[in-house]
Amino acid sequence: MAMWSSFLLLVVGVAAHSGTCPASKKCGADAGSEKGLPCCQISSTSFECCSSSEACIPNVGCRCAGEENLRDYEGYSFEDYKQEFSKSYADHEHESRRSIFEANLRKVQAHNAEYRQGRRTWYMAMNELADLSSEEFGVRRSTKVAHSANRPFLQLDAEVHKPNPAAFDWRSKGVVTPVKDQGGCGSCWAFSATETVESHYAIASGKLLTLAPQTYVDCVENPDDCGGTGGCEGATMELAFNLTISKGIALESALPYEGRDESCPSYKPAVKAKSYVRLPINEAASLETALATKGPMSVTVAAGSWQLYGGGIFSGCSEGSDNTLDHGVQAVGYAKDYWLIRNSWGPGWGEKGYIRLSRASDKKTFVDHNPADGEACRPYPKTQTIGGECGVLFDSSYPVGLVAGTEEEIVV
Repeated sequence: MAMWSSFLLLVVGVAAHSGTCPASKKCGADAGSEKGLPCCQISSTSFECCSSSEACIPNVGCRCAGEENLRDYEGYSFEDYKQEFSKSYADHEHESRRSIFEANLRKVQAHNAEYRQGRRTWYMAMNELADLSSEEFGVRRSTKVAHSANRPFLQLDAEVHKPNPAAFDWRSKGVVTPVKDQGGCGSCWAFSATETVESHYAIASGKLLTLAPQTYVDCVENPDDCGGTGGCEGATMELAFNLTISKGIALESALPYEGRDESCPSYKPAVKAKSYVRLPINEAASLETALATKGPMSVTVAAGSWQLYGGGIFSGCSEGSDNTLDHGVQAVGYAKDYWLIRNSWGPGWGEKGYIRLSRASDKKTFVDHNPADGEACRPYPKTQTIGGECGVLFDSSYPVGLVAGTEEEIVV
């Protein structure tokens, strides 16, 4: 609590000054030299002097690292929101969108007030998803995890490793492509698998390719209704890895993302795999070791409470009752306090497209009472026990034996 109290003073202790920033963009006692504090213009008539550890968000104010999206939204209107995110609506839906916006705005303001008081470790933002109904938001979380014994996979080998680094981030290794946006198609599973194939091929070959999730959306067969009927109706990363083994995945340039189901085309595989590895369930040590020694992982999470995430270390699943595994993402790193997760809702969501999941729940388990709605394949279990914040420890996997595809076209 002492840490959060001092943090609170830092956040709210910045005083606004009348006027405009000087040409030097410096302020404070040393405004005339390089030692001056960064000057941040927050309106046409006022500015703030940021500390050396803060960044200036124009028209918003000084923010600590990781708080670029933190705003109080005082006076923020529906018209402001539409302009900021270039939104337009048909006449018949305008009022319903306004109602959703207003309800979410109240939620964000109340939550962020608690964050500023040190009662929360994460804050919310009015982002591009803030006008979606719960049903529409649910479309972006269409994935399940198949645990069928007749599909080949490997268990993580029991190896002796040196101690893991205290923190690790694969983004710094040049093996992670930019954050993408799946749009209104329930293809999170395809993006998660694609991203992990990209990363592991880059680790193996030194070449970072941008691969095509549309390969999986169009061509993955889903006979057991794992996550729906396939394509934009949902499937699994396991099924995507199986297609990578049997036929491979195309380049994005050859098969661009459409955000809708199409018939499976003939394509040239850019990358193929020999198999994939599944980590032991609900074991934080296994996920940490795999991230430190193998590469990014495809993981399944409960993301029903992620819609308005703006930044910070997220603990919203364990604080509430969001335990239905329904979303595929990519784990790219960790630190002592969090798992670093890459999402597929665009770079404007969360922390530039990423979310940090709290590790305070690493040793806790929760019950998913709705496997049929989000996680399992037929025949659906009634319940399942999941571990970690948002169930991040329950199902993790990655492809192995990645090689360049052949010039031979896959004809379907």
